[in-house]
Amino acid sequence: MNHCSSRYCRKFRTLPVMLLTAVLLACNNPDQDAGGQHADRPAPPPGVSCDRKQLTSWTGEVTGYSRDEQSIWIEISTDEHTVEETTIDHRGFVDASSHFLLWGAPFRRSDWTAIEATPGELIDGMRATVWVCSDGRTPAVIDWRPDRN
Repeated sequence: MNHCSSRYCRKFRTLPVMLLTAVLLACNNPDQDAGGQHADRPAPPPGVSCDRKQLTSWTGEVTGYSRDEQSIWIEISTDEHTVEETTIDHRGFVDASSHFLLWGAPFRRSDWTAIEATPGELIDGMRATVWVCSDGRTPAVIDWRPDRN
C-alpha cells in the first residue's frame, strides 16, 4: 500500500533531491578554490595594494617598451591572445623601478641588467606580468619574468 500518493506527498519527495542539488552546486563553484580566491586568477604579489575586485593582470611577452624620466610604457602580447598596454607615470621617483618586481621580489637597481640589454632596450623575449588597478589612483606594477636559463 502506497502511503504517499497525494499531491502533497509527491511534492515533498522531490524536496531532498532539490536541496542536495542546490548544496552541490553551491559547493562546486569552479571560479573559486577553498580559500575563496578565484582559482583561475593568480594571487597578486604582496606589494600590490589594490582591491581584488578592481585588479587585473596580464601575463605574456613584452612587445612594446619605452621609458623616460617621467613615465614607462609597456605593451604585452598576452598568453590569452590579447594585446594590452599601460603607461606608468613615475614623476617624483628617481626612476620607474619603484613600480617593478623581478620574479615577485622587490626590484633593485642592480636588476636593470636582468631586463635590459642596454638602457631603454629590453632583452629579447622578455616576459612580464602587469598588475593594473582600475581605481584611478594606484599605479600599475610590472613583475618582470626574464628567462632563468
